[in-house]
Amino acid sequence: MLPKLLKFVIRTRFSRPLLILIAIMLVYFAAVSTLIPSQQANLILGYYGTGIVALFLAMALAAGGVMIFKSDRDYLFTLPLSTRDLSIAIFFSQFIGFGITILFMFGYLYQTIASPLLLVDLVALALAFTSLGVIAPPMTTRLRVALSVGLALWTLAALANFPLSPGAAFNGNVYGGTVTIIALAVVTTTLAFRSLSRIELDMMRSLVRTTSSDIKSPNSYAGKSPVGAIYSMNLSNMSLAGRMNMAGTSRYISRRVKTRWVVATAAVGAAAYFIYALQGAPAPAVSGTDTFSGAILVAVVLAFFSFFLSQSAITNERIWLSLTALPPAIYFRHLIASRVISLMLILAPFAAANAVLFALGYGVALGALGVVLAVIPGAFVLEICWAAYIAPIQVKGDDMVMAAQFSLRQLATALPLGGVILLVSIASIFPVVAIAGGLFLCAVSALLTMSGGFWSRVTTKLTENGFV
Repeated sequence: MLPKLLKFVIRTRFSRPLLILIAIMLVYFAAVSTLIPSQQANLILGYYGTGIVALFLAMALAAGGVMIFKSDRDYLFTLPLSTRDLSIAIFFSQFIGFGITILFMFGYLYQTIASPLLLVDLVALALAFTSLGVIAPPMTTRLRVALSVGLALWTLAALANFPLSPGAAFNGNVYGGTVTIIALAVVTTTLAFRSLSRIELDMMRSLVRTTSSDIKSPNSYAGKSPVGAIYSMNLSNMSLAGRMNMAGTSRYISRRVKTRWVVATAAVGAAAYFIYALQGAPAPAVSGTDTFSGAILVAVVLAFFSFFLSQSAITNERIWLSLTALPPAIYFRHLIASRVISLMLILAPFAAANAVLFALGYGVALGALGVVLAVIPGAFVLEICWAAYIAPIQVKGDDMVMAAQFSLRQLATALPLGGVILLVSIASIFPVVAIAGGLFLCAVSALLTMSGGFWSRVTTKLTENGFV
C-alpha cells in the first residue's frame, strides 16, 4: 500500500514535467561539479555554505507549511489508511519540495562534499530543512519569527568559530558541526512525524487561530482614499510568500508581519554586519577590487529576502476588488511604489552601515552600497512585474492548504533570482558593476511600472488564470 500511496501523493503535488526537470537538474549539477577544482570548491563552501544554511533554515521555519490540498481533507484523509504510511508519504513529498533544495544549493560542490562526514551533514540538513516546514504551521507567527531569527543567528555563529552550530560543519569545525546538524535533524524529524500523525487536528487549529486573529485585530481603512489604503496596508504590514519548490517554500501562503518588527530586526542585523566588518579586517585601500566576505554574504541574503517579499505582491490580491477602485495601471503603480518604500525601510540600516564603512576607507563598501540602494530595489520591481506577467496562483486564504499543484509555471517565477544573485555577488566586489547594473535595473523597472499597456496585459492574464 505504501508504494501506491507514495506515487499518488507525489503525482498530485508535482506535475510530471516538473519532476523530469528536477531529475535533469540533479544530473546537471553532478556534471558541473566535476569541472570545479576541489580547492576552489572548499573556498566557496565556507561563507557561502554557512550563509545559505542560515537563510534556508530560517525561511523553512518562518514561511514553511505542509503540502496539503483541500481534496486531501475531502478524500485522502477519509480513507482507511495507516497513519504511518500517510505520514511517510507526505514527508517524502515534502522532501521533494523542501529538502531537495539542499542538493541544488550544494550539488555543484560535490567534490568537496563527497567526504563521508560532509555527506552525512547534507543528508541531516535536508531532513532538518524538510522537518522544519512540517512543524511550523501549528506555531503562532511571533513564535515562528523568534525561532527563525534565533536559528539563523545560531547558524551564523559558526563565522565566529563557535563549534556547536549548524553552520560550523561548512566553516572549519567539521566534527562539532556534524554532531550539531545530526542532533537538529533527529529532533526536528521526530517532531515532524509526530505532527504529521495529527495533521488534521493541526489544520483545524491553524484555521481557528487565523480566524480568531482576523477578528481580534482587523485592518481598518475607513476614511482613506483607495491610494491611501494601498500605502497604509503595505507600509504597516509586510508579507513573505513563496510558491515554488526550489529556492522557496513548499506552499503558497503569505505570512504578514508588522513592518516595525522587520525594520528593527534589519537594524540589529546591520549593526552586526558593521561590527563584523570592522573587526574582520583593517580598512583596505579604496580600490574597488578588495573584498571582505561579509559584504557579499549580506548582499545575497538581502537579495533572497527581497525575492520572498516580491512574491507576495500579487499572490494575495483580490483583483476584482482592487481594480474597481482604480484603473489597472494606476493601481499597480501605487502597489509597487508602496512595496518599494516598504523594502527601502528594511534596506536603510544596511545602506547606512555601508556608507559609514566607505567613509572609514572600506572601498568595497561602495559596491555594497550600490547593491542596497539600486540593484536590489530594481530587481525587486522586476521580480514583481515578472511574477504578475506569469500570473501566479492566487491565494484566497491563510491556512495550511496549498493553492495548486507545483508546476513549471510556478517555477518560472524564480528564474530572475539566479541572475540577480550573480549580479549582486559581482556588484558587491566591483562598485562600477553595482552602479551600472543598478541604474539599468531601475530604468527598466521604471519603464515597466509606468507602462499602461503592460499592466493591461497583466490584468488580462491574471483574469484568464482565475484571479477573482
